[in-house]
Amino acid sequence: MRLLAPLVALPLAVAPACIAPSVVASTGRSVQTTAAQLEWRAATLEDLDGFFESTSIEGEAAAAISRIYYHFARGGTYTGAALVIGGGEPEFQTLNGNWNLLDGQLDLGDGAPVRVSAATGHLRLESEGGVVTLAQRAIE
Repeated sequence: MRLLAPLVALPLAVAPACIAPSVVASTGRSVQTTAAQLEWRAATLEDLDGFFESTSIEGEAAAAISRIYYHFARGGTYTGAALVIGGGEPEFQTLNGNWNLLDGQLDLGDGAPVRVSAATGHLRLESEGGVVTLAQRAIE
């Protein structure tokens, strides 16, 4: 997958040797529906429609990626951005192109499809390098 696969491998190249400890503000610790509480099923074409924001990034990708955004259009096009943390200042990396869904595999045009599951208002993208859970958001 273009955004997930290259950016899942990216942490090895950009992650600092040590990660400074931090404290999450109380506003960032509110209870939310977790991915484990959602009822996941194979994603359909209808699930891949709209704007999505990551709520959870696990695996190698979590070391360097703070947030991932995707917009999937019904016509089979997408655009995506990832906020990469590492080295100097945080920076957004962007991608766009055409997507295709076949047998539970999402291909973003790079020939490296990832497993995609859906739950009400959510997508889960899984590759060897990590798992990203995304929640559908309104574009305001």
